[in-house]
Amino acid sequence: MSSLLPRAAAALALAFVLLVLAPVPPAAAQSLFQGALRAAPGAGRDAWDVTGGGPLLSGAAAAILQARALPLTDTEGLARRRHSGGWPGRAGGFGSPVWQPPPARLLRAEAERLARTPPRDFSAETDLLCTAVSVYHEARNQPPEGQRAVAGVILNRVLDPFRWGMTPCEVVVPVQFSYLRPDRGFAPIRDMRAWAEAVDFAAQVLAAGPDPRLMGADHYHATYVDPVWNRDMDLVERIADHIFWRSRPEAS
Repeated sequence: MSSLLPRAAAALALAFVLLVLAPVPPAAAQSLFQGALRAAPGAGRDAWDVTGGGPLLSGAAAAILQARALPLTDTEGLARRRHSGGWPGRAGGFGSPVWQPPPARLLRAEAERLARTPPRDFSAETDLLCTAVSVYHEARNQPPEGQRAVAGVILNRVLDPFRWGMTPCEVVVPVQFSYLRPDRGFAPIRDMRAWAEAVDFAAQVLAAGPDPRLMGADHYHATYVDPVWNRDMDLVERIADHIFWRSRPEAS
């Protein structure tokens, strides 16, 4: 009996070590970035001389905005960039020289069709649909510059495929945005005017690529919060009610 006790203790110790070293699921990792808020940075700065941004929202209306930015959960891709010498395909550490826009004729035809008939889900996963749905739910109360910037964040993530995904839908659909439910569904699109604008802005960004002034921004959050994950990022700019950030390759 006494010889079994050391073996049992060793087994328990080994189990504890394995539990500590076990990888954290993405959902759990995201929860690490949802606390320790403070006054939002850049709140007194003008953003690209943007006008038309509404006042900060509260209560139910605030749900339109993303209360916390897209958390940094995949450090493996970041580490790959660091060890390979930087950001693949990005001149000077940011920018979008490798973005390949879809054919203009096809994009225009899809935009006209999509503006008339909002989707109910992501069953038809096209670049424009996934980008437009995100712009509508994340930024439909923002000025044009703000809506295009949200679309630009999606494309900047596409330009970092090792980390986020190779298409806008691969970036959006895995619940990287707060408007998505755990089942990857989203609230019905009811404001047809705002939807048509979201489709138009998404199509503009898909045709031209992310605005260079975003400098590779791949995260953002509303101005009324300041999540802890931005401590390891570079502040890019405030645009109306959103603050945009860029990941640092050395962050991991």
